[in-house]
Amino acid sequence: MRKIKTAISATCLLIALFSTFITFAQIGGTNSYSILNLKHNARNAALGMDFLPSFCDDIGVAISNPSSISPLNHGNISLSYTNFFGDINQASIATAYNTKNIGTFALGLQYLNYGNFDMTEENGDVTGRFTAADYVFILSWNKMLDSNIYIGANLKPVFCQYESYSSSAIAIDLGVSYQSDDRTWALSFLARNMGTQITRFAIADATLPFELQLTASKKLAHAPFVVYLGLNNLQKWNIREEDPLNPRDEVDLSGNVTKENKFAGFTDNLFRHVQAGVEFVPSQHFYIALGYSWKQNREMNLTDAFSIAGLSYGFGINYRQFRIAYSRCEYHRYGSPNFVSLLIKL
Repeated sequence: MRKIKTAISATCLLIALFSTFITFAQIGGTNSYSILNLKHNARNAALGMDFLPSFCDDIGVAISNPSSISPLNHGNISLSYTNFFGDINQASIATAYNTKNIGTFALGLQYLNYGNFDMTEENGDVTGRFTAADYVFILSWNKMLDSNIYIGANLKPVFCQYESYSSSAIAIDLGVSYQSDDRTWALSFLARNMGTQITRFAIADATLPFELQLTASKKLAHAPFVVYLGLNNLQKWNIREEDPLNPRDEVDLSGNVTKENKFAGFTDNLFRHVQAGVEFVPSQHFYIALGYSWKQNREMNLTDAFSIAGLSYGFGINYRQFRIAYSRCEYHRYGSPNFVSLLIKL
């Protein structure tokens, strides 16, 4: 009963803090600072999950969910690199330090470079070159309320520099996690990217990609598998995009309109809220992971063409105090990013 009351109290605290910031994180038609939604660790990317609820010894994984950071991450250094499309590259670094009474702290930096661009006049004459990049600095804190309930927070200053134009924002993540006594299953609720823009590129204001998410994991008792399930965008039911060039209602040459099947539309929208992954861990030295996102598949799929968009997969190998992980996310049939992460256990 005490643990249940503690869990309720932690959730109420999260809701109270969430209410303070929600006015600064309204959902708009288009959000800026999309770097806040990018996966930056190979294991997360392989499972197709934005964050994992269970404890792990990789701070590069745990920092995405501050309520899952633990003393296991003390002294770890995580390095990650992602090759997206063309000259777009991403890199990140994270480390953690545990204190006896205050909790566990983590520091991270996420960097996204969009490559080099030609600077031209109106007539097309090239006058120079410029670059564009985004930066996210992460300060994390985690505290154990009791042996099962953990709370955490991320403070994330964001800075964007495109040629001579710049913009900045401040984002906050608040999370609460429940870990079972035997650590075979876990549950996390996270309010991501609450905050506001500080400086802007031009006249128009920008909104942050605020999101409420719930994620669970279960380690099977008699098989070396861990199953993950995530629910995203809990703050908004309809997350289907509207494409004027590809409307869901069909119109024939006579102008007759055939409405989309309501059940099909409901099912499509429902599954866009779901992330799923499974991890095969035959030993402490190796794992294979597989994930799938219906939302990504629907948004990146090509009409009348086979596509495995939304599928992700990868593996990790442990050797002494090192772990190297690789994953690939099938964004589109003509291009998919590769993630590589290195964990150093000091």
